[in-house]
Formats: sequence, structure tokens, C-alpha cells
Amino acid sequence: MVTPGLSSTDATTLALDPRAVARNRNLRAVGAMALLVLGFLLFWPTTASLIEQWEDTIRRSYTHGYLIVAMSLWLLWKNRGDWAQVEIQPSVLACVAVIAASVVWLIAYRAGIRIAHQALLPAMIFGAFIAAYGFQAARRNWLPFAFLYFAVPLWDAINPLLQSLSSWAVRMLLRTVGIPVFFAGNTFTLPEGSLEIAGGCSGLHFLIVGIAIAVLYGEINRDSVWTRVKLVALAALLALLTNWIRIFIIAVAGHVTNMQHYFVTKEHYSFGWVMFVGTMVIYFWIVRRWPAAPEQVPEAESVPKSGPVSWRGASLAAVSLLVAPVWLLADHNTIPTDRLPRLLPTALAGWSAQPSVRDDWQPVFAGADVTQRARYSKDSDTIEGFAALYADQHQGKELVSFTNSVTGESLTTRRRGTGQGEWTELEATDSRGDLWMLWYAYRLDDRWYRQTVPMQVQYGVKSLLSAPLSAVVAFRTPCQREDCAAARVVLRDVTTSLASSDAR
Repeated sequence: MVTPGLSSTDATTLALDPRAVARNRNLRAVGAMALLVLGFLLFWPTTASLIEQWEDTIRRSYTHGYLIVAMSLWLLWKNRGDWAQVEIQPSVLACVAVIAASVVWLIAYRAGIRIAHQALLPAMIFGAFIAAYGFQAARRNWLPFAFLYFAVPLWDAINPLLQSLSSWAVRMLLRTVGIPVFFAGNTFTLPEGSLEIAGGCSGLHFLIVGIAIAVLYGEINRDSVWTRVKLVALAALLALLTNWIRIFIIAVAGHVTNMQHYFVTKEHYSFGWVMFVGTMVIYFWIVRRWPAAPEQVPEAESVPKSGPVSWRGASLAAVSLLVAPVWLLADHNTIPTDRLPRLLPTALAGWSAQPSVRDDWQPVFAGADVTQRARYSKDSDTIEGFAALYADQHQGKELVSFTNSVTGESLTTRRRGTGQGEWTELEATDSRGDLWMLWYAYRLDDRWYRQTVPMQVQYGVKSLLSAPLSAVVAFRTPCQREDCAAARVVLRDVTTSLASSDAR
């Protein structure tokens, strides 16, 4: 009887030639590794955004990213014997699932929701692997693909918790040794000065790397599930303890040197990693003494049930991964800039346009295709308007991002509230100490939004088949000393007039 996927000649050759068996096994591993690399290349916008964070030497939380990808590739190669005899059974269902995920990826990318399209990438690559090789092969190879999530910044979600835990732990340690300290949030004040447990000092990087090492160690030794859980728990605990002790040592050094120690005035990042290496030495000293029963590995058959590749599987994997990149290249869904509308009209009901606009208010909206300015007056009231219009959006060119700001660098926000309808209200002061009230709202085609996430998701959906207009419109007017009640009435009047103008 001939095994599925092999001719009678191939089957005989494999049965008689160990080198042919090894070649079959190696080619499967190379195919899986090539699929992983291909996924990162085809979804390059996501890869580029990940590389940006892997090379971020300010936060440094994900500078291990390249190493994680390299280890995932190595794990695929190492596991080549585990599924060498598994019959290749390409999955149409997995192909359809990856195509659906690709559409979601496209929406997230165009909407500028970075963490969403980053989180989808490893899952889509794994789905393409299932489409190519089948679920039995995937069952024995899920870890190398899951390992990629150690390089995806989903871990930022727990960073505030880690900051709080670090603050609590350092407070207890300092009080234990009798050093007087006052904590306000994540900032602690010693008699000699203040230190802050910032986002980069939370210990997130130590935690991610420690858990990744534990997962890798458990996989290499084929440990049981329970042993792997213990490995991860111990690594996480030691990583957190290392960071807490590191911050405690820095605080003590600042205390005894009047904040003049090298760790306080210069740099303490390298010191942290020296401590972490020492912690990992202790970790391996402990875990190597654990009695651990290895995980049972299925006994390999002598002859593979199918060849190293299935052309049907390769075609399904290629189709699943190519849909979104081809869609992205074929249809940019961009409005010609000369067709972008005027969102700040030259005339508003009851308001007259003024020829000059002050330049001390410079909102920041990176990548905007068109910006518009206007100034209106009515009796003794004056109001300034700003609009930033985007002909298209994508990663690095978003209407909504952490770097964009309606206040710009010249205004400092003092209070945030809710204006009329979809308008957000801000009270802000300028460099002279004058108080201003600002109202701003986002616009997608003809609809106004206050909440940015629903608007961006809606933009991503609409951009699949059309070229939607996205913009922000902001107005500011001066307050009377500390009283902004009159300014609020003025802004309500002008935004109502703007809505009437849109309706016409």
C-alpha cells in the first residue's frame, strides 16, 4: 500500500534510505521557517512598527524582539523531528480564517490601531501554517509561533500594575531599613530629593525576558505542563524581585550620596541587567535541581506519511497571506487633495471672517494633508478655528495618535470636559498665563465624533471600499480672567453655526 502524498517509488526510497527521511524532515522545517519569514515580509507595515519598538532605546521594553524571532525560527528547526511523520493535510478552513483575519488586519492598519494589527500578525502566520500543513502538524508546532508574542507589545497592558507593585515593594523596603520616604503615586521623595518609577522602570522588560527564558527552557527539556507552569512562575517572581531590589539600591545610593551617585545622575539600566543575569544564574541553579518528569513524546514512525510539501497546502497558505497586502497595494483609497472640502467656511451665520490669524496657537497633527485656519468675530467676541484634514490614513499617518495635539506646544491643558454634542472642551493656559477655552471634535465624512476609537474603527471599515474624509476641527476663544462661562457660550454659538453651515 502506498502512503498518501508519496508515490510508490518515493515510499520505497524513504523506507530504504535514512538520508531521504532526513531530507524530508529538514525540508518541512525549512518550509515552516520560510512561511514565518514570508509573513513578516508580506505584512511589512506591521513588521516596521514592531521594529520601531524593538529598536526603541528610550523605553527598551522590547529590544529583545529580534532575538525572539530568531528563537522562534530555531524552535521550528529543532521541532522538525516531532512532525516529520505527520501526514500533511492542508486546511481550507484555516485559509478562510486567515483571510478573515487579514481583513481585520487591514481595518486595524488603516485605522491606526497599532496594537491590534501587531497582535494579529503571529496568529495569521500560524493560521497560514495550518492551511499549508494541517491541524496535526500545528498541534506539534504551536509554541514557536506563540513564542513570537514575547516580541509584541501586548505586555504594555500590565505596565501600570507593575509600576504600582514596584512602588509598594520599594516603599516597604525603605521603611524596613528606616529611610524616611514619602510616596505620591509612582514618585517617592527622600530627604535628599525625588525619584520616579517611570514606565521603563516597572520591570516589564525583565519580566518578559524572564518568562521567555522559562518557556524556552521548558520546551528544550520537554518538561511536563505542571513543570513548565512552575518554571514560568519562578522566573516571573525572580524578575519582579530583581527590579524591586534594583530600585531599592538606587534609592539607598541616592540617599547616602545626596543624589550624586552614578546610578542617580547618569545611568542605571546596565546595572539592572547585571543584576538580572545574576538572578538567572540563581534561577538555573534552582530549576536544575527540580525532579522533573519529561513530557511524553510520541514515538516516531519509520516512514513519513507524506512528502515535505503539498502544493495544495502551499497554494492555500499563499492565498491566505496575500489577500491583505495585495488589497493594500491595489487600492490606496485616497482622496485627491484638491478635492478636500473647506471645513472652516469663509462665512458663518452671525459671524464675520477676519483676515489675520494669530500664530501663537499651533496644533500638531503629523501627516495632515491639508490644514485650514480661520478667525471670526461677532461684536466684541473673537474666535480662532483650526482644521486638519487627512486624505487617507495608515500607520504613521493617523488622525488620532499620542503625538497629535490640539493645544500644541504653546498651550498647557488645565482641565478637560464635555462641550455641546460631540465637542470636547479644554481649558488651557498660554506662556503669558492667559486662559483659553478650546472645543474640538473629530469628523468622518459628514459625521462628528468625540470618541476616537469608534471613529477610527469606522474609518478602517469604510476605507475598504471607499475613500472617507477624516479630520479634526478645533476652536479657541479667550476666557475672562478665571471665568470661562462667557467663552463657553461663544463656542456653543459658533459650533451651532458651523453645524447649520454643514446642513446647507
